[in-house]
Amino acid sequence: MHHAQTAASLATDYGIADLKDAATLVMQSVDRDSMGWETVASKETFSKNAFRAHLRRYRRARNWNYALMVFLAGRSPSGDHEAHIKSAKEAANGSIRAATSRTVYGSHGLPERTDADFMSEEIAQAATFDVSLSAILLALELEFIRDRFSPPPAKKVADWMVDDLSADAAQANHFSRSLALHWAESYSDSARLSIQLIESAARSLLLTLDEPLYRTERGDSPGQFPALGFYVEALAKRDLDPDWVRALRVTLLSPGMNLRNLAAHGFMLDFTAQQSALLLRLAGLFCAMPIDLDQVTLESPPKAARRRLRRRLGWVWS
Repeated sequence: MHHAQTAASLATDYGIADLKDAATLVMQSVDRDSMGWETVASKETFSKNAFRAHLRRYRRARNWNYALMVFLAGRSPSGDHEAHIKSAKEAANGSIRAATSRTVYGSHGLPERTDADFMSEEIAQAATFDVSLSAILLALELEFIRDRFSPPPAKKVADWMVDDLSADAAQANHFSRSLALHWAESYSDSARLSIQLIESAARSLLLTLDEPLYRTERGDSPGQFPALGFYVEALAKRDLDPDWVRALRVTLLSPGMNLRNLAAHGFMLDFTAQQSALLLRLAGLFCAMPIDLDQVTLESPPKAARRRLRRRLGWVWS
C-alpha cells in the first residue's frame, strides 16, 4: 500500500496518467485485513451516579415539550474549542509524532491524508473524542425523554416547534419525523434523514442571511449549489459559535467522523443510536433557531419574550 501510494503520487507529479491508474489499482487490490491493523482499546468505568447527575436537568420537566427544549438548549457536542487548542499545543510540545511521517487511512482502508498539519490533527482528534462522548450522553437523554413521557406524534412535535420556537414548518416536520424514527429505534433511517436536514437547513439559513451561495455554470459545468463544507465555512465567517462550527465539521466532514460523506457515498449504511442522537442534536441546532419570526412582532415584544429570544440566539451565535 505504501509503495503504491508513493508511485501514484509520483505519477501524478510527472503527469503520467497510465502509471497513476496502475498504482491506484494496486492500492485498491490490497486487502485491508492484510495490512496488520491493530485496535488499541481502553476501558473506562463510570459510576451510574455520573449519568444520573447528567440527566438531573430533565427531572424538572413537566412534559415532553419542556424536555425537548432542554435537549435543544444543550451545549455544543464538541466541547470547548479553545480547550482543544490548548491541549493540542501541549501534545505537540516535544511529541515525536510531530516529527515523523504520518498517514491517515479512511474507513474504506485507503490513505486519505499524509503529513497533514499536526496541530490541526490534534485539535480534530480532541474534538472527535468529545463528540463521541457527547453522542453517548445525547442518546441517553433521548431515551430518558422517551421512557418518561409517551412519545408524542410527529405532527404534534412539528406544530410545537413552529408555534413555540418559530421554526420553519418544513424543517420542523422533517425533524419531528427523524425524532420519531429514533424513538422507534430505526436509528439508520433517522440518521440519514437528519444528515439531509442539516445540509438543507444550513443552506436555508445562509440564504436567509443573503449569502451568495449558488455557483453559476462555467463551461460544461452546470450551475449548482456547493457542498456542506462550503456552508460550514460560510457560517464560520458569519460568526457562528466556534464550538458549533467545530461540532459540524468533526461530525459531518473530514478530518473527523465524516458521517455526511460516508453516508452519501455508500461507505456507511448503518448508524448507531449514539450517531443518530448526535445528528438529531445538530439538526436541532438549525431547527430551533427563530429565523421564521415576523419582524413586525419584534418591534415591542414583552420583556420576558425578549429575554427568551436573546437567550435562544445566544445558544449558537456570538
